[in-house]
Amino acid sequence: MPRQTALLNSIGVTAAVLAAAAAWAPAAGAAIGDVAAIDGPSADIRELGGTAMAADGTGGVVYRKDVDGRPHIFAAQFLDGKWGAPRRVDNGDNQRFESSWPAIAAGNGGRLMVVWVQEFGASDRMFSAMLQPGARRFEAPVPVDLQVGDSSAGTWPYLSMSPGGQAWVVYRVVTDTQPSSVPPGNVLGEFRAARSVGLTWTSMGAPINRNAASGQPTPSAQNRPRIGVDQFGNAVAAWQELDNDFIPRIYARRLFTSGQPGIALQVSPATFADKPQSGGADQFDLGVGRYGDAVVGWRQQPADGSGFPRPRALAAQLPLVYSEKAAKFGDARALDSGPDGPSAGPVSVSSSDPDLLAGYPANGAILTVDGSDAALEVPERVDAGASPDPGMPGVELGASGAAAFAWRSNSGNRGTVAVRERRSDGVASDRALSAPRGGQVDDVALDGSGLGDALVGFSQGAGAGRQIGGTFVNAPPDVFNVQTPLSWVRSSKVDLEWDPSAHAIGGVTYSVVIDDDTVADGLKATKATLATKELDDGKRTVTIIATDSAGQETTSVEATLKVDRRAPQVKVTARGRSVRVSVRDNKGASGVNREATRASFGDGARAAGSKAGTHFYGRPGRYRVRVQAVDAAGNRRAVTRTVVIR
Repeated sequence: MPRQTALLNSIGVTAAVLAAAAAWAPAAGAAIGDVAAIDGPSADIRELGGTAMAADGTGGVVYRKDVDGRPHIFAAQFLDGKWGAPRRVDNGDNQRFESSWPAIAAGNGGRLMVVWVQEFGASDRMFSAMLQPGARRFEAPVPVDLQVGDSSAGTWPYLSMSPGGQAWVVYRVVTDTQPSSVPPGNVLGEFRAARSVGLTWTSMGAPINRNAASGQPTPSAQNRPRIGVDQFGNAVAAWQELDNDFIPRIYARRLFTSGQPGIALQVSPATFADKPQSGGADQFDLGVGRYGDAVVGWRQQPADGSGFPRPRALAAQLPLVYSEKAAKFGDARALDSGPDGPSAGPVSVSSSDPDLLAGYPANGAILTVDGSDAALEVPERVDAGASPDPGMPGVELGASGAAAFAWRSNSGNRGTVAVRERRSDGVASDRALSAPRGGQVDDVALDGSGLGDALVGFSQGAGAGRQIGGTFVNAPPDVFNVQTPLSWVRSSKVDLEWDPSAHAIGGVTYSVVIDDDTVADGLKATKATLATKELDDGKRTVTIIATDSAGQETTSVEATLKVDRRAPQVKVTARGRSVRVSVRDNKGASGVNREATRASFGDGARAAGSKAGTHFYGRPGRYRVRVQAVDAAGNRRAVTRTVVIR
């Protein structure tokens, strides 16, 4: 889910950033990249617009920068593990005036899409432009909506894209900034949604509001509408709107590629813990997973009778689209430590059904919460205690449990971006990063691949020292399975196959390990052929090690390879009037196949179905004993012995 933000006011703080940087030194083997100086230092840089990352690890960052005294839109692409040079997005004769409200989304292959608003007389216009895979410049701007009204009232577009390039945008069109029909501090307006179809846009046709006449709080960065797109191109949108009692609530809808919207769902409830919630729900976020699962997190304001004296952090989940419960959100649950806990700030969330990850600031600390649709864990503090105002953290959850986090950490006129990588096994690495010229960090935006990887963009410094920086979190490859033959192998070669280890940034190579011995390495394919003569007979343990471009290793789930290339041993012993036949297999091998093992004794007698037996002859003579021994792997040994019975 792309994180699209706006310039936040710098706030003087007192904690020591230098101490924080020392506490957050990079751990050995950490895969948090160094800072890339994307643009600046320059007084022409205005603000960060957002960051986006696709499932394959490509993505980019968007921001505003003055050109000849007018603000225009620029974007830098992240491709092949590195940041590219900024490109101007709003090119063309119809882009001569001020551009504002940039938002960005990413698809696989390096595809980027940016939307923005261009001022135009009485009603401003919204455009989009695409950077196609392999292209060097953005295509010509395409109209999204040529009637968005006065954008200075707060358009706040939010853009999201599927891996295959299907994009949705949601935005606000304010129609009345001082309405008499709603309480002061609210406006009237429409939340609109549109879907990209090729190079054009198709509007939903009607606003997605529950009721456009009910009003909504005055637009801000933390009540902007949100949207997320699943891998099939369907979307979930969320927004803040007044209910029938003029209380701000969070609502959401599913939006389908058919052009049909789902019903408006109330996410933030009118009651919580059996108490009425007449305080507003605000400062919310939306996370949408690969299969249409979603989570909304928000700050719930207290009110008389609410049961708590300070703002709380709450969340509710929407099951994946195939679920029989997909039509509504589950009950709201507390992300915080309880009604007597510290005041919660803006909530950030990420979804990977049935799991969720949330983060929020509370009294200067960054708290994160892992959980699922069954239970939530207790909040965990992840910051180094360096910034009393870390702002809204960025969080990204992968399907394996790997995660990425980022937030600002300022002290006076100095600042850093705190970045954390958490592997799927729970081991975390941290770095405190800064653009070359330093200064306060005023905005941080994070977006991820769905595998625990993330891109982080940020704006830092003031005046002539203003900078746009970027970094990345490269999560280790995901755990994967190995396929070995189910039956015993007796051939001279054996084929192994394994699932690709899901990863985003850079490539992955594989090593084949048999019983702790590496027998092949540097493989790019997900298969290998081994000579069984190099392997001991028996049940061998097979693992595949995936190594990414940062040297991070992930070991597959263990598999068993059963090798048996030697036939059973046969022993024929004559004593007196009897002969004893015994068949045995090698230690650890497949074992004798009794049903297929047979013996004939030269006097017309035969035997089968046993590994050993004794035959008695009726009279003396020379007899030819023939034994056909077979093991479970299919190895055969034929033995003929002549015995003399006296």
